[in-house]
Amino acid sequence: MIRLGVDTLCWHLRLEHGAVTLEDVLEQARRLDSDFVQVNLHHVRDRDVGGLRTLAARADELGLRLLVSGDFLGEGRNGDSPEVGIGRVHAWLERAVALGSPVLRVVSGFYRAELMGQPELIEVERRYVVSVLRGALAAADAAGVVLLVENPSDFTVNEYRSLVAEAGGSTGVFLDLINPIAALDDPLPVVVALAPLARAGHVKDYVFESIPTDDGYHRRGFAVRYRYPGEGVADLTVLMAALREGVAGREFHLSVEGLDNYADRDDQIERLGPALEFLRSLAA
Repeated sequence: MIRLGVDTLCWHLRLEHGAVTLEDVLEQARRLDSDFVQVNLHHVRDRDVGGLRTLAARADELGLRLLVSGDFLGEGRNGDSPEVGIGRVHAWLERAVALGSPVLRVVSGFYRAELMGQPELIEVERRYVVSVLRGALAAADAAGVVLLVENPSDFTVNEYRSLVAEAGGSTGVFLDLINPIAALDDPLPVVVALAPLARAGHVKDYVFESIPTDDGYHRRGFAVRYRYPGEGVADLTVLMAALREGVAGREFHLSVEGLDNYADRDDQIERLGPALEFLRSLAA
């Protein structure tokens, strides 16, 4: 069963500017009939463990589950030791437990485009992530939290398979349906291959925008702009069908990653409402 939710990233700039609070986000998520909220720990960095438990209690009152996102594990190519990443995971686990999250999403410390043509450095990063996951696995198991590595356009499908296999335990993938386009990959084969390893993930949409020369005679290139589901050109009907087949009836938490947000625009309800309705029609 695919559970649909919203990520606090949808409100990122409004949260950063103090225009809304996490409590406001929970209220809006409830109005949107979300099943859960994916909480980025960056957005609760000023709250202690007691404050996180209070936030979790409020979510429970609203009938919302909270899932937690950590951040970058570190950069092996720049000299970070696995202990750096393990220490970060341990700190995030304490906060994940306080929020009642059964999973902790983490990410590597690079984007593949940054290391194109340097396969030896990509392998350094892959081994670094494996070492961190192995080193943090005992603490995660003790906390009852599953470590999920997101696919933010860093590793290939085969590299992800090897990463999860070598890390062992109950580690898995946090599957973003759209991120492969940032590495100029077709998202569909990625979703087909990684969905069986995933328990949660992100969904968004995108459009292409031309960057014309000053006289408009030709274009210098193009940009990829993220949008809310249903606002762009992604074939989400096909991708959601592949996700449904890949999770094979298991519970899967899919949150809207609304990266196209602004500090001065209170448009989350207006845009997330249609986005979630669209996704519900595809998730059924």
